[in-house]
Order: sequence, then C-alpha cells, then structure tokens
Amino acid sequence: MVIAEMGGNVPTKMQCQVYALDSSAGLTAKRVASLPNITTAYTTLLPLSLGGRTYLLGHSKGNAKLDVFQFLPKGPKLKRLPGGPQIAAGADILETFTLGNRPYLVAYVAKTGVFNIYSIGNNLALSKPLLFFRNHELALSQGFATVKSFSLFGEVAFLGYRNDTGYVAMYTLVMTSTSPDDTPPLRVDPVWSHQWAKGWTRFAFFQLGGENFFFKTNTWKPNVNIDHVSDDPSAGTVEVGTEMDPDRAMQSVDIVQPVTVNNGDPYFIAYKKKSGELTLNRIHGDCLGWTKSDTVAAKANAGQVVPLAVAPDKNFLLVV
Repeated sequence: MVIAEMGGNVPTKMQCQVYALDSSAGLTAKRVASLPNITTAYTTLLPLSLGGRTYLLGHSKGNAKLDVFQFLPKGPKLKRLPGGPQIAAGADILETFTLGNRPYLVAYVAKTGVFNIYSIGNNLALSKPLLFFRNHELALSQGFATVKSFSLFGEVAFLGYRNDTGYVAMYTLVMTSTSPDDTPPLRVDPVWSHQWAKGWTRFAFFQLGGENFFFKTNTWKPNVNIDHVSDDPSAGTVEVGTEMDPDRAMQSVDIVQPVTVNNGDPYFIAYKKKSGELTLNRIHGDCLGWTKSDTVAAKANAGQVVPLAVAPDKNFLLVV
C-alpha cells in the first residue's frame, strides 16, 4: 500500500495536537507538534498496532468506509493512506483486540445487537465478518452504548452496557480449529449478565497486578466507581470503590481514556471540552482513588483524545 501525505479535503488549520508522555517522574505531557486536523467528523479514532507500525482508523457513524492514517513518531507526523477498508453499515461502536498474535476489528450495531468481527491482514485488508448476536438470555446483545474489550488470562473478553436501562453483559472469545468462507476462526460465548443502575458512562479499563479493573462515571446519579472483573468471567464484576468523587469534579469531564506506561502504573486522562483542560491521573494501588499527575491546556472542543503506545517506553497522546 502506497503512503501519501494527508491532503485532499483535509483542513490545513493546525488543530491536531500531539503530546509526548513522559513517565520518568509520575506522568507528564508535553506538546511536541500541531498537525493538520484529521477531521472532527469522526465519531471514533481507533489506534491499531500492526507489523511494528502504528495506525489510526477513522470512522464516522453512517459511513461504511474507514479512513486509515499512519502515525510516525519521528517528527511526529500523520500520513493518510489511500483507500480504506469497508465495514458493516450502521456500526455504532468500533473496538480492536489481539488474539493469537493477530489483530481483529469489531464493528457493533446497537439496534440489531450484531457484532461484526473481522481479522485484519498485514496489508490492512479485512476478512469477511464473523457475525454474532444474542436475542435471549444469557447475555442479550442489543442496545449497548458501551462495548469494551480486554484481555483476561490470555483470553479476550467483551463487556457491553446499556446506559438507558443499566443492563450489562459479558462475552468471551476463543479460537476454533477452522472457519468457513474467510471468516475469523472464533467463537463468541455469552458468560454473564446483570442489572446495574442506568447512567454509567466513560468506562476506562486498566490492569493492576495482572487483574482487570475499570473506572466509570454515573451522570444520572452523580458517582464514580472502580470495579474489578472476576477471574472467572461468569462471576461478573465486583465493586471495589464507590462515591469516589464527592466534589462532583468528574461530572464536568467529557472524555476519559486509560493509559498504562512502561512500569505498569495505570493512569487515566480526563478531558473537558469547554475549557480544553486535560489532566493525567494516577490510579492508587488500592483502587480507591487517584492523584493528579499533570495538567495541560489543550485545545477546546476536541472530539477525540487518543493515547498511542508506539513502544513500551514511548507513548503519545492525540487531541483532535
């Protein structure tokens, strides 16, 4: 695939801010570049590591075509690739995961509850999708506003949550010996469902001591929780800490993203669109709070905040 410089209809105004993350003393962010804006029309900018390179997949709801950009840490630079793969129309949420050393892309359609799961080739071409949906218990798959993938003792799992009803479900994926018609050799198993309160959003998954946790904010009844995913996913999740934001500071945050640096310390990034304030926060080892590590004045009204792990000791952050 030939790489071309970003051009065409991409705006020339310098609006895509690139920050280098430094973990030598806590975690700090320093702006190292301002690049031509990718576009604020994307509802998802998804990082992808493939063949030692770092890419961004740009997706807009209602568009079946993905735009692909390569991130070059030297400079740094963004280069747009010509063309772009096609996915299922109407996808609301995109996620990536790695299984068996191969990257996969998930395009989830909330209305139908269908997970379209593609394997990604070395040339960024997509396979035919494996389709999965569940229209009966255990683990209904319709209407999720949040879908997050994570690794669980070498397996891949998904958590889906409906913030309008509070319904939550979990699924695991395993590899199969064969698969038909260029579809991924995978099987999706529903393993757990439960009824939470409605209104949870801004999920940020992280690991601590090899265990999976996630940070989440409730905007219906203001609250911040950290939950733990059980080692046996059929046992679901358990609340570790709650009422962790007594001054309601997280209610004015618009975007939360997890970041893990080379020593394994978990952080989360909190961004406020109105002011452009961006904070880096270290999650405490007891998962009962966090400490602010750095604050930067990023641009206001960004649509995406994207952490990019180019190497274990080389991390960047894009504010688009």
